[in-house]
Amino acid sequence: MKVNHNIKKFTSKLLVSSAIAGILGGVAINVIPEKADLVQNVQAKKKKRAKAKKKVKKAVTSHKTANVNKKVDISNYSYGNDCILKFDPSTKTLHIKEGVNSNKLGSTPIYDVVYNAKKHVSKKNMFKPSDIEHISIDSNISLSDDSSYLFARLYNLQDITGLDKVDTGKTEYVDHMFFKDKKLIQLDLSQWDASSFAYYRMENMFSGDTSLKEINLTGWGIKLSDDIFNGLDTTKVKIIGFDDDDDD
Repeated sequence: MKVNHNIKKFTSKLLVSSAIAGILGGVAINVIPEKADLVQNVQAKKKKRAKAKKKVKKAVTSHKTANVNKKVDISNYSYGNDCILKFDPSTKTLHIKEGVNSNKLGSTPIYDVVYNAKKHVSKKNMFKPSDIEHISIDSNISLSDDSSYLFARLYNLQDITGLDKVDTGKTEYVDHMFFKDKKLIQLDLSQWDASSFAYYRMENMFSGDTSLKEINLTGWGIKLSDDIFNGLDTTKVKIIGFDDDDDD
């Protein structure tokens, strides 16, 4: 009897164990897909957040780039100026063109105009005179009677295009106009009307221009001041339209 009882007891335990194992097995089968879905959901959310962050970062970068590449208007910081002066940081070019009211360029040297603007232009848009590598005169403009030092001390200025669009018919003072433009290579002033230039206010016009290779003064038709080439090594510069013997 005891043997049968033990057999029954063992059989019951075996059945219970099997049932538990079956239940556990069933739970395991049900739980694993749920965990997989949870992992997938977490991964999807992570990807979504990463994508959103990337989009925001791209928008911020685009906004910053737009601000950096935006032309900076410094027209209001030159005395007696009616022209539009805008600096393009992407090309290092200062653009000059006629304004709404007239085409008269102010008498304030560009170097000083930049520093005058510093007090009013935001830091992210501000630039230095040494940032100007090119000047582009985009329309007809006229210079003031006093244009001394106008384009001077722009240490990285390499070229000025559109000089043929400049009216100098009423300009008297041109001394030091291109003073210490150390990287300026060539100047074609052959279209300038020099008839009103004051004889004693042409001195040092090209002084300190150590990279200058050629100056064209053809058509000036005036007696040039002896001091106009002061500070310039004329042995290294080709000067067109100037006759050393024309001193009477």
